[in-house]
This record gives sequence, C-alpha cells and structure tokens, in this order.
Amino acid sequence: MNFIKRNWFIFGIFLVLTLGILISEFGIMLNRGAVFSTVLVVLLFFITGLKLPVNSIKSGLKDIRLHIYIQLFIFAVVPLYFYFTSMLLKDYFAPQVLVGIYALACLPATISSCIVFTQSAGGNVVATMFNAAFSNLIGVIISPLLLSLMLKTSSEALPVSELVEIFRKLALMMLLPIGAGAFMRRWLGNFAVKQKRTLAVLANLFILFILFFAFSKSAGDPEFTGNLRSMAGVYGYLAVSFIILLSLASAGAAVIGFSLEDRISVAFTAPKKTLAMGVPLLSAFFDGQPELLGIALLPLIFYHPWQLFVSGILQEVIKKRKSPSRS
Repeated sequence: MNFIKRNWFIFGIFLVLTLGILISEFGIMLNRGAVFSTVLVVLLFFITGLKLPVNSIKSGLKDIRLHIYIQLFIFAVVPLYFYFTSMLLKDYFAPQVLVGIYALACLPATISSCIVFTQSAGGNVVATMFNAAFSNLIGVIISPLLLSLMLKTSSEALPVSELVEIFRKLALMMLLPIGAGAFMRRWLGNFAVKQKRTLAVLANLFILFILFFAFSKSAGDPEFTGNLRSMAGVYGYLAVSFIILLSLASAGAAVIGFSLEDRISVAFTAPKKTLAMGVPLLSAFFDGQPELLGIALLPLIFYHPWQLFVSGILQEVIKKRKSPSRS
C-alpha cells in the first residue's frame, strides 16, 4: 500500500491512458473546445511560477561554466543524440513515433526530482535548482523551436503560419501564467512554501487530466492504437538511451574537471526531461494535430518513470561511495 501511495502519480498515468482509450467520447465531451484543458494548463503554469525558486536562480548565476555545460547538454547534446540514433533506427520506428522521440529530446529538465536526488546524494543543490528552473523558463521558447527544426527533416513539418500561432498560444498559456505566478510570490511566497506538497499534488492532478484529454482526442485514430501495440522496442531504445546520456553527461563533467558536487548536479539534471512542462507544451504544439498528440506523449510517459527509477539507484550508489567504509 505504501508503494502505491508513493508512486500514485505513475499509476495515475497508466490509468488515464487506459481511460482515455476506453471512454474517449466522455473525455472529448468534457473538454469540448479544449476549454477545460486550457484552464488546467494556465493554472499549472501559474503554480510553476509561484513555486519558481527565483532567489536560487539569482544566487546561482556565478557558476557560469557549469550552467553552460548543463544547458548545452539539455538543449543540444540530447536532441542531437536522439536525432542521429533514431535516424539509424527509422526503419523500425513509425514516423509518428519518431515525432514523439523528437518531442521528448527537445524538452527542458524536470525541476523537483532533480533537486530531490541532488540533495539526497550531496550534490550542488543551488546549481541544480538554477539549471532546472532556467531550462524550464527558456524551454517555453527553445523547445518548440528545436522541435520545429527537427520536424523539418520529416514529413511532419509545420507551416510557418501554424508555428506562429503555436508560439502565440504558448505565450498566452505558459509565459504569462509563469510570469503572473512569479510576480505573486511577493505576497504568496510563504503560502507556496508552506503548501508546497499540496501544490505539487494539485499540479500532478492537472497533468493527469491533461493527459486524459490528450489520449481521448487521439484514441479514435487507428494509427494511434496500432503504434501503441508496437512501442516495446521504442521503450527499450529509450531505456538504453537514458543510461548512455547519463554516462556521457557524467563523463564529460569529469573530463572538464568539475567538483564531485557539481558532477552530481550534472548527473541528476542534464539527461532528464520534464513531464510537468512537457505534457502541456506538447499538447499546445500538437493541438491542431490530434492524430500526433497521443503518440508524441508516449515516449515522454515512459522516459519519466524510467529516469526516476535509474536516478533512485544512482542516488544510493553515490551515497554508499561517499560514506566511510565500515571495518
């Protein structure tokens, strides 16, 4: 029972995926005109802005070399890795699945789990907070641009007019709520700290509803259900890829000569991708292409719990190595 309680969000993801397929008509009716999902996205990013560690961002500015390394890894190394390796396997992956892999590759890092694992392993928490939060801020612009660039090489490229509309929508649904939340921290900062756990649960519930609406929208497409049955190979590829990226990030940090605390921060930040921001961002990006939305979310839905699982093991390994040996 404790295991289910600790991992309720992961179980919730698989539940809403199933419900989205089984009762898709209900999801479409409930979210007619995408009104409900739009409201949830706005509230989700208002909460993100409210919880944004602004002071940590300011105080973390001094580690420029470390920040450049992590941000380049998030927005350059990871997309390039997924682009070239998926191209080698394109004969085995459906075009729609490749779109989902590209979408995953372009996302920023997750915030809360990066900080938790870094803190537990004795890493540079300030650097992790800065880079995770900063990647989410700039990711609102960079992630869609990167994804558009990667899609130009496939048959799923979007026309310029549609991209302009996507950026307008992202600004209204994400940037403005984040800015409003960060502004309201002046008066609600203490409340956000005291109710941190409640706000996190609320944000996760919003994400589950957004996922339910996304899958309901895609469930009627035969290609979605067909690709769903052939995802095992993709998940194997993603599982191996995360370990490779984790190893590359750590090895590069060691070669550059970062301290142990900084290398721990790199390991728990650079290769990770956010579900909290990824779901609404991709929902907005593929709003006009419901046949792509469900598939675009599937790689991220697998990658998220897998990175948590591997990070949990790594955290324990680091703690054991750092602790004095017992005679």
